[in-house]
Amino acid sequence: MAFIDYMTVSLSAYNGRQVLSTSDVLQEFAVILPDLYKRTCKEMMSSGESTMRVSQYGISACMQYGTARRHGWVYSVQLSGEYWHAIERNHAAVRGILERFADWRLSRLDLAYDVCVPLEDWQKYYKAAFEAGEYTINGNYDARTVYYGSRKSQFFTRIYNKTAADPKHYPAPDGFVVVRYEIEIHRVRGDLVLNSAFEPEFTDRLFLQRVQRSVSNDSSVFIEKYFSATQTGEKIKTVKRVLGNFENTVNYVFEAYAPYISAVMNSELVDDRYSGIEVLNEKGKKVLAILDNGLEE
Repeated sequence: MAFIDYMTVSLSAYNGRQVLSTSDVLQEFAVILPDLYKRTCKEMMSSGESTMRVSQYGISACMQYGTARRHGWVYSVQLSGEYWHAIERNHAAVRGILERFADWRLSRLDLAYDVCVPLEDWQKYYKAAFEAGEYTINGNYDARTVYYGSRKSQFFTRIYNKTAADPKHYPAPDGFVVVRYEIEIHRVRGDLVLNSAFEPEFTDRLFLQRVQRSVSNDSSVFIEKYFSATQTGEKIKTVKRVLGNFENTVNYVFEAYAPYISAVMNSELVDDRYSGIEVLNEKGKKVLAILDNGLEE
């Protein structure tokens, strides 16, 4: 049912080799394209010194930086819908590449499902969504998009007219349009989909679970009619976002910025501003108490 439309994956070191360039990593994924596609990948695009792309087939590889790099994730690879289409959604081949690296993890996974529906039904749906405030115009006049959730949340859903957005690759008979229901899964961690991202049974259940969340918001019954199923399977538990170690963070701040904190705390400006500390809320009092204790140490 659902298919992978986009994936961002982080990779650690390659088994048997100490260092790979981003071009090497890109070639790992380009090599499983059919011959016709591979011949057009000879001239890869470079963005700076650490990013390589084959834009027409939706592959990009770059070096990681910052926190990801410090945790051992050396490369980041993005595989778009164009890539999955080119390899005919050959999940096994992609997973085979990933397993040749010492480790890998997903940071974003998009699951999608397309249906060809009467234009009249689609129009009724997006008009109802417009009245509910869940509608935007996206690109072409008819490429309207309905959003559920926030892109900053772990799950983000959009439903849009794929025929209007890309008429060349998604044509439809007169009076019909191809509509895509797509969910973005962000901050993918641990047992959420790391070991099951390529298992159709798992991704179908995850997809249907999210569909059920948006059915209740659809007064036109469009989603239930075209995307729901009679059985949603076992509920899939998500993984809560892991919070940082607060104590270590405070210690780091004191160690790195102690001279500046001390200068500020000893200034008359701070004394004047916080002289009436009793008016501060509890959170403010705790912050000042932590600062005082840290400086005394």
